[in-house]
Amino acid sequence: MRSDGVADLASFLGARIDEDEAAAQSLKRDTGEDTTELRAQVLADVAAKRGVLRFVERMQQDAEHADFLVHGPAMIVLSATAIPLRHLAAAYAAHPDFRPEWVPNEEHVEPDPRFSRSGWA
Repeated sequence: MRSDGVADLASFLGARIDEDEAAAQSLKRDTGEDTTELRAQVLADVAAKRGVLRFVERMQQDAEHADFLVHGPAMIVLSATAIPLRHLAAAYAAHPDFRPEWVPNEEHVEPDPRFSRSGWA
């Protein structure tokens, strides 16, 4: 996935995360412990996803750098972040802005049998 594809995917995720945060914030704080715990969990999830998106944003900035020692590694990292971002986006597959090309493709991330649990024994 090219860096502009990662940017589109990150933008889509950012918008969904904003919606999740707004929904969590709208839960009444005094409706009971279950709602309070759910609200706290959703807000923690939002914060974690935003941390991932901040990292991707930093790599996008570095990928635009003129120095290849900054640009090259950032492009590699951006390429590697595409799969985890697709998995995060899959939670929003029913959204009308979700693109079919964002469906995680497990064929590209088959585990290396050398690193399976039995491979270490």
